Amino acid sequence: MKVIQVKCPHCNNPIKMKQKDLLFYCDSCKTIHVRDGGINVIDYEIGDFGRNAPQGDRIYVPFWRLYCSFTIKNMKVEGGGLFKLSNWVKGGAGTGGDIFIFVPASDFDPATFKRLAIMLTTLPPRYNSRTDFNNVPRLPTTMSREEAAQMAHFVVITMEAEKPGTLQDLDYTLNVNDARAVYLPFLTSPQGLVLGI
Repeated sequence: MKVIQVKCPHCNNPIKMKQKDLLFYCDSCKTIHVRDGGINVIDYEIGDFGRNAPQGDRIYVPFWRLYCSFTIKNMKVEGGGLFKLSNWVKGGAGTGGDIFIFVPASDFDPATFKRLAIMLTTLPPRYNSRTDFNNVPRLPTTMSREEAAQMAHFVVITMEAEKPGTLQDLDYTLNVNDARAVYLPFLTSPQGLVLGI
């Protein structure tokens, strides 16, 4: 087996990684790139920890933040209305508009994936950005941008399938206009991951 040193396509410095990750971060020039048939530098953001966040047990969690256009063509809900999506979609007239969908990009159990996706999509976090990880470990990115775009449909349906009413039919279009890798600060606790903003 031949081992090949991964180099940054931007500055040509070696990239040191201890774990398998779809996204490569260069400490030298602060770029992130993905090898997806080629070598492409991608846009990303790193959220800073809040001032009051404890120093220990910090970790960065990768997400794909998808900026989507959402249009409802037809719906049938019994015992309620299309409550959740109509509240979260921006710029529409009740049948569509734009929405940011956060898709966790690391390996999580289904319950944690659902909790994080719905929490951040319904209440998009506000944070200050930074240019590096400040020696805080990060979870590896295991989901590609294309896989995240497919999972966005799961997030939309899951959000709406919960109360009020029983969703019986939803015909919609969801177009991903932009996808960005976002590393958000979290704290690990016995109860699970807690946002550290």
